[in-house]
Amino acid sequence: MSISKSIIGAAAFAACMLSAGSVLAVEAAAKSTVNVRTGPGTSYGIVGQLTPGEIVNVTECAPSNFCFVERNGPDGWVSANYLTAVEDEEEEEMEEGGGANPDCSFGFVVGPGGPSLSISCGDAPLPPAPPAPPAPAAAEACLYTGNNFNGDDLCVGVGVRNALNATFNNKISSIELNGGAKAMLCDGPNLTGVCKNITVDTAPLQPSINNKTSSFSIYVGAAPVIPPPVIELPPVIILPGPPVTHSTGPIDLQQTFTANLDNGNVGGAGVDIWYQAVTAVEKYITPRNGATIAVGDGSNRGYEGCAAESFSGDNVPLADIPVGTYVCVKTNQGRISQFRVNGFMGTTMKLGYTTWAN
Repeated sequence: MSISKSIIGAAAFAACMLSAGSVLAVEAAAKSTVNVRTGPGTSYGIVGQLTPGEIVNVTECAPSNFCFVERNGPDGWVSANYLTAVEDEEEEEMEEGGGANPDCSFGFVVGPGGPSLSISCGDAPLPPAPPAPPAPAAAEACLYTGNNFNGDDLCVGVGVRNALNATFNNKISSIELNGGAKAMLCDGPNLTGVCKNITVDTAPLQPSINNKTSSFSIYVGAAPVIPPPVIELPPVIILPGPPVTHSTGPIDLQQTFTANLDNGNVGGAGVDIWYQAVTAVEKYITPRNGATIAVGDGSNRGYEGCAAESFSGDNVPLADIPVGTYVCVKTNQGRISQFRVNGFMGTTMKLGYTTWAN
């Protein structure tokens, strides 16, 4: 720490301050040209300037090391680094609010017992800010074709893979988990077949799933519920007795495609339903060309039950017709029809339908 005239002047200033008794203002002199501001900081507006040697009355100081001064001109706030005892000599101009290595800084306090002055001297820098805490690791799983975290790798976050490409299908042999991630590995597509939950890094995988994974779910917390297996109905729905069946069979309806329930065709003219995909999660079965739909209770109602339903031209959210649901349709040619949601293969909806002749 260096000692300069400003210290001597500050000491004299402090002596003056301490002898002021109950006086509510202390005289100080401007060391150099300095801005007078509307508030205690450099972010406030400028209302005037002190000239070197100008005498002011200090009435209060803020923790920001700015003091309020009264003067011949607009009163306001001034950096205490620019104020000194009236006996102190003028010093070199420094940057407002600080300076590279100021010898001293002043703090003025006016309390019930009168004004007082604190002086802080030294070149020590402010302590560095504490480091920010590290961000938590994201939940992630890395799957390897080698049995010791080697070979081709596939690193993924939380989510489901219903099918794997040729590089990884039936070839995953070890798995590494990060950020609290867990994994459910299944030997069938769409999380079917034998499924095993993995909660720690494992190399190699247990024999029941080693080199047998065809789909998986990466998750945190509780393990996902494995959906029950899809029961495929025969492609032809046989209903006893009249009326006469006009058309029946399976339909593999791809996402965004349409189907004709009068003849079972996908696409073409006279379609009745559309597998509409607004987004990856917002999907509908939407009637087309004047066809109408009735979900009802979702049971197998046959011709008579469907004929008695109340039909609508509104689209039906896919979430309202899970696997196993029967949906009645009145085709654009006026026939009664019924289809069943048999399951999904990727984004393809597998249907079984029957349309009756009127």
